Amino acid sequence: MVLDPARQEGRLVLSALETYSKIGGLQNFNRRVIRSLAKRAWERPEPTPLVLLLRDQSAEIPTLDGIEIAAIGSRVAFFARAVYAAVTQGRILILGHINLLPLAPLVRLLRPKLPILLFVHGDEVWNDPRISRQKHWFEPWFLRAVTRIASVSSFTAETMAREYRVPPAKFSLLPNAVDTLKAPSETGMRAPATILSVTRLGAADREKNIGQMIRVLAKLRREVSGLQYEIAGDGPLRPELEALANELGVGDIVRFLGFVTDAELEAAYAKAAVFALPSSKEGFGIVYLEAWQHRLPVICSSKGAAKEIVEDGVDGFVVDPEDIGLLADRLKFLLSDPERAKAMGESGRRKVEAHYLDPAFRRNLDGIIDGLGAKKRAVEII
Repeated sequence: MVLDPARQEGRLVLSALETYSKIGGLQNFNRRVIRSLAKRAWERPEPTPLVLLLRDQSAEIPTLDGIEIAAIGSRVAFFARAVYAAVTQGRILILGHINLLPLAPLVRLLRPKLPILLFVHGDEVWNDPRISRQKHWFEPWFLRAVTRIASVSSFTAETMAREYRVPPAKFSLLPNAVDTLKAPSETGMRAPATILSVTRLGAADREKNIGQMIRVLAKLRREVSGLQYEIAGDGPLRPELEALANELGVGDIVRFLGFVTDAELEAAYAKAAVFALPSSKEGFGIVYLEAWQHRLPVICSSKGAAKEIVEDGVDGFVVDPEDIGLLADRLKFLLSDPERAKAMGESGRRKVEAHYLDPAFRRNLDGIIDGLGAKKRAVEII
């Protein structure tokens, strides 16, 4: 049954996974989208957007002007509410994660002309069993019901297009962003030979390559005076990495900070001379933006999406994490030339201010939504 368009109220409907009950990159992205939609509705003005969050609790949801947010604990109730809202009220349906893709064909059946936008973030759509989830057999078919896919990086878009058989023209880029720092780190506080990594240490996070960093430290110890390595983050992988550091004789210069407060993280950034995370599973690499905000040069991996934002030799270095010798060489270069390291960090800071703050994110998101709205109007006119 196709419902009467006259019943539609024409508002944006966002369906997303838990956003306020967890901490992580996906949650930060969702919160930024929600704030952007609220500001958009105030400035246009537009009908109040509706946000439906799966598994969040109502008590965790903040009060934001200009937007309606509902937390739904049951998956069945969530899907029913999302379909009903999209079909009866929606102007555009936005799906916050590929795990919500089954909503697309259901809504398409009832509202054939409703634009549907899907956000993809990284390894969840790479179809690489070494790193993350594998695609379900039905997902390439369900993706036919999606009008547009917004990817945080070209790497993720190109990988998903190949693995899911999606036309490349269906993708738009929506790079991630960071908030403006209230008080950037003072560069004079830096410890001259301290390397920092900020990452999860989950059982599935070996591809973050912290083990490779520890192996590099064993190689650099005799070459760099006062060498220290700090790791902010925690998880089940930590005991294995601690054992590796002790086995290689660098346990005394590797410091696991564990989960840190915002103030402790600021202090770690202020102390560090170099930020290094040669991770092979970054769908974008927001940690490099955060490091740049603190005027740190960065080292990222040639595998994954981070190489899209790091300009090799300008604001950091791009290395193959399997090449221990090259990784050691790049770290030694930055630690032994503080002025060059500082210049590279400043270059990164300028890049963030130009391209990766909230105003740029909002412009990109608005452009995608406006494009879908224009396409919908064209279809209706025809």
